[in-house]
Amino acid sequence: MARTPSQADALFQQFLPLAESIARGLAAGNRVIELEDARQVAQMQLWLSCRQVSEPASAAGYLKRCIRGALLHHLRDHGRLVRVPRRQHEKGGHPWSHQSLHAPLPSGDLWIDQLEAPEQSGQPGGLGIEALLDRLPAGQTAIIRLSVLEGHSLRQIGAKLGISAMSVQRRRQAGLAALKAELA
Repeated sequence: MARTPSQADALFQQFLPLAESIARGLAAGNRVIELEDARQVAQMQLWLSCRQVSEPASAAGYLKRCIRGALLHHLRDHGRLVRVPRRQHEKGGHPWSHQSLHAPLPSGDLWIDQLEAPEQSGQPGGLGIEALLDRLPAGQTAIIRLSVLEGHSLRQIGAKLGISAMSVQRRRQAGLAALKAELA
């Protein structure tokens, strides 16, 4: 049975230092996520989880697992491999900024329209990417198309296919390894 709002508020205030501690530990340990982002994710998960606690005696362990899990999911889904300070990232203009291929150029054309198609003769056996994907099992092909070619997140793909994000990741890795072996 879920707790009443006043009880959830009391639990939230009681375990706020725990959320802060976990967020600090994760942010200091890997430098891929900023402390403020980690704090926000930890506090949001703490708030959501406090409403689900029914046994105050076991709340600490439950809340710790929930907060840590939420931070790790956030790190997986939103962490940058090359850490750029948030203010720099929001301003743009640095070499690691994200830019969509569908963004317009100053001339009005799209970036993607400026890319040339790869030559067929330079590929092994004259096979295109579609032919290589067709050699994989259907599940791996669908996952690679959705993640690599269409840019969907692991969670989005998992929701579409009815499997967990971890299963999506494993199948994608297996498919990419098979493609790499085919191209080698």
